[in-house]
Amino acid sequence: ATVANAAGGTSSQHRPDEAVFDRIRNQADSVAKSFLTLEKYVNLNFMGFHKILKKHDKNSPAHACKQFYINRMHNQAWVRGDYSDVVVRLSSVYSALRNDQSAEENKDASQSFLRSTTKYWVRTEDVSKVKYAILKHLPVFLQKTSTGESDSQLTNSVYFDNDQLELYHGRLDKSPGAIAYRLRWYGAGDPKIVFFERKTHRDTWTGEASVKERFIVDESEVKQVLNDKYPIDEKRKEMAKKKGATEAEVDEWETLVREMVQVVQAKQLVPTMRTQYMRTAFQIPFDATVRISLDTNLCMISERGYNTEGGAKWFRDPEKPLEPNEITRFPHAVLEVKLELGGANSEPPQWVTDLQNSGMLYEVHKFSKFIHGCAVLLPEYVRSVPYWVDDASVRESIIRSGGGRILVKSDHDTGVGPGANEMYNHLLPFGNVKESKMD
Repeated sequence: ATVANAAGGTSSQHRPDEAVFDRIRNQADSVAKSFLTLEKYVNLNFMGFHKILKKHDKNSPAHACKQFYINRMHNQAWVRGDYSDVVVRLSSVYSALRNDQSAEENKDASQSFLRSTTKYWVRTEDVSKVKYAILKHLPVFLQKTSTGESDSQLTNSVYFDNDQLELYHGRLDKSPGAIAYRLRWYGAGDPKIVFFERKTHRDTWTGEASVKERFIVDESEVKQVLNDKYPIDEKRKEMAKKKGATEAEVDEWETLVREMVQVVQAKQLVPTMRTQYMRTAFQIPFDATVRISLDTNLCMISERGYNTEGGAKWFRDPEKPLEPNEITRFPHAVLEVKLELGGANSEPPQWVTDLQNSGMLYEVHKFSKFIHGCAVLLPEYVRSVPYWVDDASVRESIIRSGGGRILVKSDHDTGVGPGANEMYNHLLPFGNVKESKMD
């Protein structure tokens, strides 16, 4: 806190000399390195206990005790430790040292920018190092919690599709105009505010960019939207009167709502797949040059197999236990880098390039949580699967969730599935079951 206070509260007129800044920066670097060393120590000890118990159970199966002690370890403070307070404080220090200023909101959409989005897998043991590498250059977007501020927020998204998984196959094939339809909410507990979101794929060669659009409703209104009972005309008047929206904004909102209401009925969409993770976001407010999100503790949950009661229920009862084939826990964190380059900023910042080449990020072209969840948990419904399911690092988690039928056998000639999966074999970051690149 002392370091943060010393660095904070500065302005261009009253900044300490560079020697003071260097001293504070070195102290921050020292704290960060000590934290990363401690976390590595914790991880090594956990892995050591894990291997000892595994060997014990293998040599003495009649007295197996691994699961008992693993459960106890998960309840220990040194394993459960929430380090977000360290990340938040370090982010504040580095932000003050950079003298970050919110950019002015740019409402001129006519400017020419090169927009790109790249997704990466990050090994769990590298998550803290990646966070540290980013927060030295971008501030953490702080999340308000009941106990203060956190660096991450629980995010739930329920994706809708029909019996043919039409939306899944459209997104997998990258068909022009293919949509993803989801309901999203933030924070723990049942949703109160729900975001209806639609993502539409556009081929880059057309000159059009893929778009994400959304509108907000109260949870009590979700059933009305799904059943085409939402009072759009009434909400339109309320929006114009109470919120002061322009006629063009109201028209745009109404068009989106009507289209999203109609597509549920036309395509017979129902809750299909949920994604759940803790999201950490990095960005200078109103500056879209570099935006980064990091999703940890990622899992996908099947939303099939229960009575939706005509739209009244659109996500699983959290009190009911899940079967192994109803949930898959993804073994990596997922990092997304969004760049908006143009004018004088035609190249990404050097630190972004350095991070991409650090060896901690593994690019996975067009990775999708929704597609992965459907392929693994609904294998009997899918006609084709994404190339990355053949990656050696995710194989165990897929088998554990009952999705083994989408994988080739371990003694397969090539180690990858047929068709497009053979074409994209070179994109697998950790190799395949036959030629694994895992340590």
